[in-house]
Amino acid sequence: MASEDLQNYQIQLQQVEAALTNDPSDKDLLKLKEDLLEVINLTLNLISTESAEPTSSKAAPVDSPRQSSDEGTRDPDNLGWFPGDKCLALWKDGKYYDATIEDIIGEGQATVTFTAYGNTIVTKLTQLKAHSNKRSMNNVIEGGPKTKKQLLLAEREYKKKKAQKKAVRMKQQEEDREKEKSKWQEFNSKAFNKNKKGQVKKSIFASPESINGRVGVGTCGIGGRPMTEFHHQEKWRKQGGPALSLPPGIPGYMPAPGGSSSFA
Repeated sequence: MASEDLQNYQIQLQQVEAALTNDPSDKDLLKLKEDLLEVINLTLNLISTESAEPTSSKAAPVDSPRQSSDEGTRDPDNLGWFPGDKCLALWKDGKYYDATIEDIIGEGQATVTFTAYGNTIVTKLTQLKAHSNKRSMNNVIEGGPKTKKQLLLAEREYKKKKAQKKAVRMKQQEEDREKEKSKWQEFNSKAFNKNKKGQVKKSIFASPESINGRVGVGTCGIGGRPMTEFHHQEKWRKQGGPALSLPPGIPGYMPAPGGSSSFA
């Protein structure tokens, strides 16, 4: 099982290293690579520990606890404990585990050996608890302190979950970046479709490019074309025809020679 996990971790590491070739400065990818390397090292240590352990475990001899006619009454000198008694001893983590009393050394102390791992410590008799098949106490853990293999498994599992969470978070961040990129491209496309790409609409009030141009309405002053010129119309008079006759009393009326009338 550990060898299969090791192969999976190595494949994940190769994928991360391939992603780093595109972006070598990605902090998330670098951290994920570091976590995967730690998990791989822990898995290698676990495999070496499993191979070093004997295939057959020797069954520990089970000593029957001393029976007393009255277990509630103990010898006041050693509190009723004797070598070979089964008990619950206090370990460094503040919890009680199955143990066996090896010897009572006096001054209220005894040497005890934990059943699961074989550690031997010196403890006070007052800190020992009577062994009972009913494990009703919340702070008592059956099986003794954790072995090196169990610690490696727990640490590897923690690193594995940490690396998986980081991979999921990176994938989510990548999806979010793609969504933002798509939104921006869509917005950009709409803006260019509305006005032709690269086309600049010139205002009619913009300064003319030529020195003769003028700012005005329409095409005035654009492209160097001058403003529209207006010519005053002169009074038109029909040549060679008879003058208009008007009755006397109108300003400008003059009698023409020969009896005809005209305006001055």
